[in-house]
Amino acid sequence: MPERRSQDLDLMLLAAAALGAVLVLARHVPYGVGLHWDSGSYVGAARYLLAGAGFRDYAGAIYVSSTPFYPLLLAALSFDVLDPLSVAGPVNAALFGLTVFVVGRYLRRRLESRFLVVWATLAVALAWPLAGQAAIALAGATFILLVTLTLINTDAYLADGRTSSLVRAGVCAALAWQTRYAGAALLAAVIIMLLVQRGARPVERALRAAGFALLAAAPMAWWLVRNRLLSGTFTGPRGGAGISLPELVRGAGEVLGAWAASFDLPLVEWPAVAWLGLLPAAAAVGGVLIRRQWRRPSDWLPCYVFGGFALICLASLVITLPPAFSGGGAARFLAPVYVPLVVTAACALDRSLGRAAPRAAAGAVTAALCLWTAGQVEPNAREIRRANAEGAHGYASPFWAPSETLQWIRGNQMEGRILSNEAMVVSIHNYASAIPGEVNRHLPGAEENMAALLRGWRAEGHTYYVVWFADDWFTRRHDFGMAALRASPDLELVAELADGAVFKSAPTTD
Repeated sequence: MPERRSQDLDLMLLAAAALGAVLVLARHVPYGVGLHWDSGSYVGAARYLLAGAGFRDYAGAIYVSSTPFYPLLLAALSFDVLDPLSVAGPVNAALFGLTVFVVGRYLRRRLESRFLVVWATLAVALAWPLAGQAAIALAGATFILLVTLTLINTDAYLADGRTSSLVRAGVCAALAWQTRYAGAALLAAVIIMLLVQRGARPVERALRAAGFALLAAAPMAWWLVRNRLLSGTFTGPRGGAGISLPELVRGAGEVLGAWAASFDLPLVEWPAVAWLGLLPAAAAVGGVLIRRQWRRPSDWLPCYVFGGFALICLASLVITLPPAFSGGGAARFLAPVYVPLVVTAACALDRSLGRAAPRAAAGAVTAALCLWTAGQVEPNAREIRRANAEGAHGYASPFWAPSETLQWIRGNQMEGRILSNEAMVVSIHNYASAIPGEVNRHLPGAEENMAALLRGWRAEGHTYYVVWFADDWFTRRHDFGMAALRASPDLELVAELADGAVFKSAPTTD
């Protein structure tokens, strides 16, 4: 590749990476980074780490239900100066941009077609499902980057046999598994690839697979033993029953179909006559472009590596049948296969559309890819508008933004134990070291349960607060609480607010 063209391609990759990061940050403009229920646990764990209290979740309990790397990353990048919540948004945006750049650099080395390098890089940068996931304070952006790096290094090892590539793959896989428990599928995929590697004796394959497995699984083994010793479980309560296989297949098909079919070109009308005139012209131009810069087709190895992981990841969902896969959880579980599918498509096209392919076929594919990628701009704009109107996700939304109670919490950080009917949102905005608790709203006698809990805290000598919201975020199902709190002789009113109230109790002195 001529030096000038190489520099231009580098600049394009950097621009695409910056575009991806900006598309994530654009979703944060009015309400900040999206806040899922799990976001509170990640942020809370990072805060406890900075406070020297070890791994604990938002409520101060032993942190076992999630993996440790993302909270560690937030704590490390806070530099003991910033709050982890304030760095989650920029960190996720930067990680998504880095993923775009890494994919582009990898494909630049592996593909002969510069057009396909540009297309695949922009396809990842404009991937609105990935940007939407990265816009939430969750581990998805970190996990997708680590999966991508693992697969790139696995491909490098299978291509050149360098031990350093396999070591890098093992380290990245270990971090990916420490980011999500679902990272086990990544290890399984790489181990299978090593066991079926061509040109090596069975003993060599087994030893390489075992060495990779040991390197990648050792940190998780330590984490699981730690969980078992501290909580009696390996991964905490998972809750709920798995969905049926037909439901999972249907949900996965709907998500993958939406990714492929969700493109929109609002400035162009598409009557039949327009298609008849546009597609042949675009095909002719594309055929000239895509064939002039072809030298030799790439091999199929990247397709096996990235496509193989996508298949194994989907198969792992069938085996585990996660309850959270239903509804909106399907897109979150399937997001890690987006980049591998794009890379597989780019490499397969690079291999298939070489000199042997008819120019018309190459041009038609080029035109279709250009139209599909251009059609990703409007879905991104639509998702950004939605996020700016409704919030990126969950607790970062118009429901909570005007809350006087949350404004009071941010200006009056509470130490000690906290009882609330919305403990998660309180813990997110209360940066001080506190242990929130939440009343079980679904059991009869909830007021009695709440009173008994407060009496127990008082008997233990704890200073505690009660933060009670007048409206419940989900269904406004609280028909108890406020009247009992006002009537309690053990509580004093600290703040009367438009959407709630704050009470406090001092420890007993006898």
